[in-house]
Amino acid sequence: MPVLSAGAGLHETLALLTSQLHPDANHKEDMVFLKDVFSERSLSYLMKIHEKLRQYERQSPTPVLHSASTLAEDLLSLLHCPPLSAGLVHVGDELREVNGSSVMHKRPDEISQLLSQSQGSITLKIIPAIKDEDKLKESKVYMRALFDYTPLEDKATPCQEAGLPFKRGDILQVVSQGDQTWWQAKRVGDCNLRAGLIPSKQFQESSATLLPLSWSPLLTPSLPACLPTEDCDCEGYFNGQYIAGLRRSFRLSRKDRRGSSGEANVSDQNDTEFLIYEEVTCYQQKPNERHRLVVLIGSLGARINELKQKVIAENPHRYAVAVPHTTRPKKSHEKEGVEYHFVTKQAFDADAENNKFIEYGVYKENLYGTSIEAIRSVQAKNKMCLVDVQPEALKALRTAEFKPYVIFVKPRIPESRRRRSATTSPGGGEHARITEEDLQEMRLSAQQIDQQYGHQVDRVLIKEDTASACAELRSILERLERETFWVPVSWVKA
Repeated sequence: MPVLSAGAGLHETLALLTSQLHPDANHKEDMVFLKDVFSERSLSYLMKIHEKLRQYERQSPTPVLHSASTLAEDLLSLLHCPPLSAGLVHVGDELREVNGSSVMHKRPDEISQLLSQSQGSITLKIIPAIKDEDKLKESKVYMRALFDYTPLEDKATPCQEAGLPFKRGDILQVVSQGDQTWWQAKRVGDCNLRAGLIPSKQFQESSATLLPLSWSPLLTPSLPACLPTEDCDCEGYFNGQYIAGLRRSFRLSRKDRRGSSGEANVSDQNDTEFLIYEEVTCYQQKPNERHRLVVLIGSLGARINELKQKVIAENPHRYAVAVPHTTRPKKSHEKEGVEYHFVTKQAFDADAENNKFIEYGVYKENLYGTSIEAIRSVQAKNKMCLVDVQPEALKALRTAEFKPYVIFVKPRIPESRRRRSATTSPGGGEHARITEEDLQEMRLSAQQIDQQYGHQVDRVLIKEDTASACAELRSILERLERETFWVPVSWVKA
């Protein structure tokens, strides 16, 4: 093997190697090997680098800067940042300019023609795309869906497969509201990070205007909870303990359903209201804050008054009801502010005119009503106030002051009991017999409340028996004090 000098170049080295081959060697095999070696790009680059280094031996390069290492590291980090890495353009990037000329609002064929006419180097101005997960992290807009949506049944959607199905009550994290017709969102709690298309509020409202709105009279006891029943002389007692403001439950009778002995006055629900989305945020009650108002509504047969009675009787220092107002004369055993607030008809009418009652009604020519001030009085004592109202009164109670938590109580009703001529009340606590017709009316009552007021309900409590229903109600009340719930943004920012 010949000895190579330190200054020998690559070409000289290869030439020397070839000259040392023995004459009797297999030149064909060697030539194939050398051809393969020389055809490698890496060898070609190595040769060019070697020649450059030979030139530097004759002419020294510019002195190396002391900060060259730091600059090289900075350059490396920049080259790894999109869209500079390897000069690639990523999916979702937005092309703004070509060689300094704006291409915004241009069609793809116009941009292609502009590129084909360009000569030499082409400079592109590109806005990097934001990753889906980054969008989700940045988005802080949450909406509660107030209607059901099935993309596969929506002929207006641009892509049914890209649509996001949801149910009424689902919390949606809105990623983008840039398009006037279709928003991008995901369901909170869904493990899928990809956002889907949902109809925008504006688009859904325009679609809703094409559909007729129908409001059916509700099959509920037409007397508000502030009115007494005919046998109310011993009202307010539960298990021998008196609880202010409590009256006996309405019986499941046609007389009470039709309101033959009383008239109720609640807010009008005929106002046009599009139920699309409601912006919400997380809320947790602070130790020094007033308790949220707990509102109970019930369908026929729910007997929600007995639920209040039992829960309050077990812990009267923690829970209470609002003492109602009345214009009837005070009885000998009654005390002002205990059973009722006794006022004159003129004072009652003035308060009603000034919207100081959440609901009121007439019973046997006397006025009865539950006032907003009575609710505040309970909350001022650091107690949780429980009220049961007609569903029409919910709208007036949904304020930042009360932050109501609405519980819809309905009895568990079997699908059919045609084999029996009569049965006992599904709510328990009463021994009155009810017929199949009664059961059908209870089903219809629950369906109507769910259809017209379900979007304002936070929890549905199905009452199978009084004991289990009370246990569930107590659990809900305890959770309200320690857990986080979704509430309208206006309740927190107000």
